[in-house]
Amino acid sequence: MDQIKNIVILGAGNVAAHLSQALAAKGFDITQIYSRTEEKGRRLAALLGTGYAGSVKDINPDADLYIMALSDTALSEIAMQFNVDQGIVVHTSGSVGMDVLKDCSNYTGVVYPLQTFREGNQIPFDAIPVCVEASDSDVEERLLDLAGRLSTNVRVLNSGQRKILHLTAVFASNFTNYLYTIAEDLLLQNDIPFDLLEPLIMRTAANASHSNLFSLQTGPAVRGDTAILESHMELLSGDKAYKEIYELISKQIIQHKHRHGKL
Repeated sequence: MDQIKNIVILGAGNVAAHLSQALAAKGFDITQIYSRTEEKGRRLAALLGTGYAGSVKDINPDADLYIMALSDTALSEIAMQFNVDQGIVVHTSGSVGMDVLKDCSNYTGVVYPLQTFREGNQIPFDAIPVCVEASDSDVEERLLDLAGRLSTNVRVLNSGQRKILHLTAVFASNFTNYLYTIAEDLLLQNDIPFDLLEPLIMRTAANASHSNLFSLQTGPAVRGDTAILESHMELLSGDKAYKEIYELISKQIIQHKHRHGKL
């Protein structure tokens, strides 16, 4: 199969915007942007200097690759409406199997960039892990070539593995950010600046490359310091939810230490 050159992007959200610009920067021809939200679709199309389609029936049928960078709900809806004869159709979701595309084309796959994307944040793609899955070896070869031009960290993962990876990303990123939010809220309630925590947060993030993360665990739970744990719980007595989160995580740390022995 020939190398991918012409690409249609279905979607105009954060993933679609970052991915389409990264692909264009690497010389791929983004021939069209499809989006049901006309303002966002036309804005991204204008940024890329390409065409806009507001309806599935108006999507260019002759592209080499169609990337569905859509929400999981929209992905399922559009996949039931969209079909091409020759092009490869992929999605970018971490939590949806490749089989959602089975009626879209004979050639399907997944190109999943493992990163959180926000509007206005420019993230170099060369350091982002890109996970690939494909319906056959020829499609896989073409998708690996595309992913390899975007990133130096490309992996082949099946749908089951990708779902586990997505789950762990929720723990490592989404939940962690919410814990920062709790810390920020408690500090604001007590007129303490959040930036006092920033060096600690940066150090903790830097430690994430360690091969045995629990061996780096610190704090009163892993030390078995019940006096401090009780003191913290008392401080949280006015917020039931925060207290429950603190208690649950502390218990899990203690249980993990007991299951796996000493640090």
